[in-house]
Amino acid sequence: MTNDSKMREENVHTYTARLEREKDGRWSVELEEEPRVHTWGKTVDQALARMREAAALWFQIGEDQIELVPKPLLPKATDRTVEQARQARQQARSADRLAVEQTRKAAAALTNRGISMRDAAAILGISHQRVHQLLMTATPPSRKAG
Repeated sequence: MTNDSKMREENVHTYTARLEREKDGRWSVELEEEPRVHTWGKTVDQALARMREAAALWFQIGEDQIELVPKPLLPKATDRTVEQARQARQQARSADRLAVEQTRKAAAALTNRGISMRDAAAILGISHQRVHQLLMTATPPSRKAG
């Protein structure tokens, strides 16, 4: 990470954007942290884009320094279902990362035993190209100074 990107990350301000669907179908949005900052949009994306602009003007910072966390006001049952879906996606991402790491270790163990990449691929149920890709992204062994 460069110093420039570190500085940008440190200057990012996160706000909760409370979204509510109006009877006419538009979305109103306000910042939980500063309810005087509010706007609307025909879609959630449009409302959030307008909120980012409004918050930048209010706080006198760049739009790229604002991160909005959408928080729609929904009926309890719907909100619970949405939250369960978010949690399931997070668990799936974690499981995917674990599966990739374990597959990388297995591919390395197989090929270190002299098994070809094609045979390792057949054993692991993936393509030989994926085996190659996994092995190329593995952490290289540290070299001893000599």
